[in-house]
Amino acid sequence: METSKAHDAQTAFQSPVPIIIRLRTIVFGEEIPDKYTQFTFFLNLFFWLTFFIWSIASYLTISNRTLIMEQKQIPVEEIIYQRGEQLGFNGTDFLDRLITTHSIGVFCWVIVFIGLVLLYRKKEVFLYFILGGTLFYTGMLLFYMNYSFFKEDVTMFDKIGLLAITLSSVMYFFLLKKENAGGTINFFEEEESPE
Repeated sequence: METSKAHDAQTAFQSPVPIIIRLRTIVFGEEIPDKYTQFTFFLNLFFWLTFFIWSIASYLTISNRTLIMEQKQIPVEEIIYQRGEQLGFNGTDFLDRLITTHSIGVFCWVIVFIGLVLLYRKKEVFLYFILGGTLFYTGMLLFYMNYSFFKEDVTMFDKIGLLAITLSSVMYFFLLKKENAGGTINFFEEEESPE
């Protein structure tokens, strides 16, 4: 009985690393893919993480604008209204659209992450998730917000990131189809000729 309690006390403060490794194996599988798949995955993961964190941070900042005003004396709501008027929005329309865009943006980036997991596992269906999420998000920036917002307030880094995720995913999709048809993904090295 005492040894059981001693064992429980010892294991109560163990590292969470085994749990993280088990979770990683459940999500990404046990097989490590080829180098080009890893390159495409990590490139897209970098941009995904940037957009995901930005969407969450923007949503939380806009949603807690009164708290920010009380604590830091930063008039977030006034700044948003002024910018909305400069972009041609009326009243609270810009604020409402920003909140909607960032909240739906979080959902879009979760969909893209599912696509990234499928890309890592080399499932062709990954493209539907990645393109679906990024194109819907881009469409919201262009059409729901408006073209002036996309042109002036979406940074060049964001535009390059959206383009990089889209193009690298489409290119990888065609290479994966080639591999599934009997070829190989040898983007960084020459294919070995049969002897």
